[in-house]
Amino acid sequence: MKHLLRWRNLAAAVILILFAQAALYSQSQKASIDGTVTDASKAVVQGARVVLTPGNAVATTDSSGQFTVEGLAPGAYAVTITAAGYAPLTESVSLAAGQTEPFNAILQVGTASEQVVVSGGTGPIQTMTQAVNEEITAANIVNVMPYTQIISLPNSNISDAVGRLPDVTLQRNEGQGEYVQVRGLDPRLTNVTVDGVTVPAPEVVVEQVDLTTIPDNMVASIVVNKTLSADQDAGGIGGSVNLVTKSAGAQPYFSAETTMGYTPIMNTRYVGKASVTAGTRFGANKRWGLIGGFEEDYNGAGIDNIQPSPDINPDGSTTPYYDSDTERMYRFKEYRWGYTSTLDFKKSETTNFALRFLLSDFDDWLDKWYYEIGPKAKFYESNQDRTPEIGSLILDGNHILKNSWVQWSSAVSRSRFLNAGGDPVAEWSPTSTLKSYDKSNCSYIGTPTSIYRPEWSPGCESPNANPADNSFNPDNYVLDSFRTTSGSAVELDLQEMAGVGMNYHLGSRSATLQFGGEFRSEHAFEEAYTPQYDLSGAATTVTMVPFLSGFQNNHYYDGTYYMGPVTDWNKLNNYVLANPGEFTLDEGATQEASQSADFDLVQHLSAGYVMNTINWPRFSLQTGFRVEAVEVRALGYYVSTAANGAWLGTTPETSSESYVVPLPSVQVRWMVTPMTAIRANYSRGLAPPNPYDLVPYVLDNGDAGETPRYSIGTPNEQPTRSNNYDLLLQQELRPFGIIQAGYFYKQLYDPIVLIYTSCEITGSLCDIPGQNINSYDNNAPYLAQQDINAHNAQVWGLEFAWRQNMSYLPGALRGMQMMANYSYADSHTNGIPGSTYSPPLIGTARNAFNFEPGYELGRYAVHMGMTFNGDYDYAYQWFNNQADPANDTQGPANGPLGDNYAYSHLQVDAQAGVRVWRGLHVIVDGLNLTNEVFGYYNGQPQYVTQREYYKPTYSATLRWDSSREH
Repeated sequence: MKHLLRWRNLAAAVILILFAQAALYSQSQKASIDGTVTDASKAVVQGARVVLTPGNAVATTDSSGQFTVEGLAPGAYAVTITAAGYAPLTESVSLAAGQTEPFNAILQVGTASEQVVVSGGTGPIQTMTQAVNEEITAANIVNVMPYTQIISLPNSNISDAVGRLPDVTLQRNEGQGEYVQVRGLDPRLTNVTVDGVTVPAPEVVVEQVDLTTIPDNMVASIVVNKTLSADQDAGGIGGSVNLVTKSAGAQPYFSAETTMGYTPIMNTRYVGKASVTAGTRFGANKRWGLIGGFEEDYNGAGIDNIQPSPDINPDGSTTPYYDSDTERMYRFKEYRWGYTSTLDFKKSETTNFALRFLLSDFDDWLDKWYYEIGPKAKFYESNQDRTPEIGSLILDGNHILKNSWVQWSSAVSRSRFLNAGGDPVAEWSPTSTLKSYDKSNCSYIGTPTSIYRPEWSPGCESPNANPADNSFNPDNYVLDSFRTTSGSAVELDLQEMAGVGMNYHLGSRSATLQFGGEFRSEHAFEEAYTPQYDLSGAATTVTMVPFLSGFQNNHYYDGTYYMGPVTDWNKLNNYVLANPGEFTLDEGATQEASQSADFDLVQHLSAGYVMNTINWPRFSLQTGFRVEAVEVRALGYYVSTAANGAWLGTTPETSSESYVVPLPSVQVRWMVTPMTAIRANYSRGLAPPNPYDLVPYVLDNGDAGETPRYSIGTPNEQPTRSNNYDLLLQQELRPFGIIQAGYFYKQLYDPIVLIYTSCEITGSLCDIPGQNINSYDNNAPYLAQQDINAHNAQVWGLEFAWRQNMSYLPGALRGMQMMANYSYADSHTNGIPGSTYSPPLIGTARNAFNFEPGYELGRYAVHMGMTFNGDYDYAYQWFNNQADPANDTQGPANGPLGDNYAYSHLQVDAQAGVRVWRGLHVIVDGLNLTNEVFGYYNGQPQYVTQREYYKPTYSATLRWDSSREH
């Protein structure tokens, strides 16, 4: 701890000295210039590049079209303003000592061959023109998706929109994008911010933010930072996704839309959406701005899902072989809503404040029904009721002094996850007659129709004529246990940030010095109660029959498989409440499921940075240095049970660790020509472990025959560190557009991986008093599942992107647009305990692309989106160097017991709209028109572990947008 305090004191001293220097600089009699850049329609131009010569001082207009250049020597200057899609503007200005010269510029649309459609700039939304301007002028490498592109195609939530950007893939859940993977890296290595403030994950046990929580219509733009400057959080080793909320524009703004649609699955399911946004500026000189928006949507879709269990073929061949199959059916009742608002106050031309608020909630109710097909038939019902929520409140300010500026923000963010202890489940076992029949007659027969659709003998995969032998007869299943859950997981973050910037000169070259600091306090905890009830005795028999729902899916999995009758969770829950004498609380299972999952974790992050930028006529160099110091304290619980499952007691366990990490960065930009730039970047990154990984817990997975027998925490788990290298060629196009081609390489140290290992190796958590789990059974040690640090990993890749409005084409063809990108990534992980091979990193899809042609002219707009994510390693589960000799029988790495991979995903979406009157648009769209599969396999695609389908979604929308009336 002493070294941590020394670093903190040193950082504080450096920041105080630099603030003192800023005060001295501000007293010098330099000149400055500020103003606003708009187009001929009075729409602000965001991301315009402003260059003053001599000296080559550079500024970029903000979201309000404003810019400021401080610390200039008095004299005459030429001001040149460039922005994609507009003709360059150059004017002269004379600056006097101690004066701030106002300079407002109006850009004209380029020549006939360069014209673009400029719309939306008068309101809070961002257009493609502004997005490309931001990409061209940003100091770091970014990709920007503006609001107009977000709404040009249907999305289930905000992550679907993010997944259309270059080299961004998605981990999907229940047919929707859930976690973002940037540059083929684990979602834990991607940071998510709202207006630059890191937000906590609603699933508190992990770092990655579940973006299904946030609707797609709540932001002005999405910015993916591929490289990080010293003033940004270091957590984005893969990248940092920033959701930029809307701010009131120069003109009043109003938009509203309503959507109705359906999915032709499970006898047709309803989907719908409604949203409204309104904003204006008011008060003296319109110094106040207020905007607010609300969106809600309902998804009543469903899933047809199979989950076979592959195994090594008994005949020794590579032909797929399965022990059993679980046929599943999910029925959604998802309700998502979100609210965002911004109140800003422009005190003067040099001082402004803003209060930003975002709250989003996702009520994910889901009925799940499972029939297990094979020698051991079973029926399950699970009633998912997960409710993640994200909220943030940010107060920030910007103050421009004579020769410097100050930026600060104060934020509180909160996430919450209700029913965090898991999904309620009821389990039904077969009668002795059905069990005996299945054991003798139910066998795997092969894949006669498709290698992705394994089949079993007709006597167990379809209704049997004999009622006693029928696997789908509800009389043949008896209730075993009933589990429910309550409680919540919560994280509360407090964050303070401040930064100072100063303009100065090195001879004739302009330069900027920036420095600042950040402090963030995170408190995460989970308190869940997950009771399990067993039937009281053998005399009590409760079949499925009293609880049948009447729902029947006659077209399950396109008729390949049969789905039998299903139960109603509410009926079952009411029965348990009304008949408590028939059920006994399983104390051991209850305490293990409840207390082992509970934890309390406090984490403090302190950071300071210094960053300097020097500008030459065609060259800029930014160097930065950031230091992050982290302290973590965790409390977990070890639950001890006897061999018969009886609860013996619970022991609190604590852990703590701290570390200090220096993070240098260098970013270079060379303007080869006025329209061609080469960027080169180096930076170090840092990603913390998942919070629950640091909790000292031991979770018993079941009987002694289970492998792994235990799951354990890793209190000494280290953060992942990285060296990041980037090279990018950026070519601006005339007419409006951009082409980018880049290469990246990342060296990762201490990457976190999931392994199975002997408890003899794992350390102190296996030595809990009163429980010796290092004992041997048949000369084999018990195995434990644990997230640990591997030694190192590497990932490299290529990126290509093209965006252009083709207004140079003749006649009606001038409305054509194109957005296309492709990425290739490859990776290797080294030093995984228990394994001698080097698999790819979790999440690395070798190939990914988006192809989005569009057409917008006059009243009409048509867009099509084709998104492809290649397959990737999802979980490591093949190990060839274990202490347990039984693992020698698990076959080759690409066999049926190899690592678990996600299947590739190719999805096609489309939208067509027409403006019928002023700003009123009628829009029809189709989501997932290809009915693309989602699923996983082991080793090779032929060894299926999960495949599920959702069917397309068709909808119609009425949308009014005041900024798009003409």
